Amino acid sequence: MGAIPTSDMPGHTKLHERVYNALDRCQESRSVDFKASSSWDDLKFQIIRTVIGMGNLRDGGIIVIGASEQGDSWALTGIANNHLNTYNVDDIIDAVNKYASPPIKIDIVLVKYRNDENFLAFQVHELTDTPFVCKKNAPDGNKILCSGEFYVRPAGKPRTIKVSSAEEMHDLLELAAEKRARRILEVAHRVGLKPTETATKRFDEELGGL
Repeated sequence: MGAIPTSDMPGHTKLHERVYNALDRCQESRSVDFKASSSWDDLKFQIIRTVIGMGNLRDGGIIVIGASEQGDSWALTGIANNHLNTYNVDDIIDAVNKYASPPIKIDIVLVKYRNDENFLAFQVHELTDTPFVCKKNAPDGNKILCSGEFYVRPAGKPRTIKVSSAEEMHDLLELAAEKRARRILEVAHRVGLKPTETATKRFDEELGGL
């Protein structure tokens, strides 16, 4: 159980392309995070923190293991086999959701890049309608994960930070409100309740300002 699928399997086409584009550009961003080849135990809490932050980002993001920054360039060495063997899909998802509330949807695939090296990729899906919050402290006093903290990926230097300002919390709650409103409209449409044209137009206009 917990075997890692390859990105050329059906259902992973978009993720495969997303990882290729990220590696082609070799540029981190709010939605792209690279990590050097390391074992799951070594990266566990860094990954969980980044996953929570990306889950609170519009359209989520990807984490790619096997790329490291060396001076002014990137080394695309891929993930070493001895490191790859420490990753198990079921264990990773279980570990992430021991710290994240509500549970976060993650896709994990192995991507063979153009240079024939393998990269391990995590795709983090954005929140449904409730912001993700850390619900448990990391062990041994490690402050990388603290109960009750919200993590986000701000614009600018790629990093994951805890929400520490009213503006950051406001942006996060606005995204959650938008997602919740859209879900209500989708459910209403599914059960045959159609909002008036005026209400729909007003909703779209309000979203246009977000």
